[in-house]
Amino acid sequence: MRQVSDVKESYEIGSKSNIDQPNQELPEDVLPDFRSFLMYFHWECHHTAETILSAMALGIGLSDENHFRPTNPGHNNQLRLLHYPPVPVADVEQHLSTEMGAHSDRGSIIMLFQDDCGGLQIEDPHNPGVFINVPPPKDEVVMNVGDLMIRWVNDALKSTVHRVTLPPKQDRFTGDEHMTRARYSVPHFVSPEGQSVVECLPSCADEKPPAKYKPIE
Repeated sequence: MRQVSDVKESYEIGSKSNIDQPNQELPEDVLPDFRSFLMYFHWECHHTAETILSAMALGIGLSDENHFRPTNPGHNNQLRLLHYPPVPVADVEQHLSTEMGAHSDRGSIIMLFQDDCGGLQIEDPHNPGVFINVPPPKDEVVMNVGDLMIRWVNDALKSTVHRVTLPPKQDRFTGDEHMTRARYSVPHFVSPEGQSVVECLPSCADEKPPAKYKPIE
């Protein structure tokens, strides 16, 4: 059993064409238009991700800006609504609980929308174990590289180790205990279709460095 508990709630939705992970949808009369709006937002995120993937393809020197797009048609993407409820500040400071422990995400890229609470940190790639605060940008999306992308580009891009903890200047709720502020975020996980083969791009490997990862499906 983990000694430090993640404290969060989530609701996930994806393409209706993904029969392996069917949506568990709320009845329309409970939250009218909730389903239709989330599906609209899911595909808007996907279209934005296509633009990002095209820019990444050009950025690593590929002649075809659409190289990543055919394997990412959006049906295997996930949209996640996250709520981090208030917890005692002392629990976080004493490492009894955390809002989200350090990890990297699977998939190609991850787009993150978040409120102004703060608390997101990324690991310094040059100093393992040292985390840097990421101030929540207003009206902007944060983009992370996922673990699958590093196999494609042979570590030319690195997946981002990140966590959620107390923000630098923590608002407190009134009461007997100092509590963390509730936090909301919406990540959109972009992944290839299930039958795609991911292998090192020829332009990202030669004798120095050779391909570090075997092809996977």
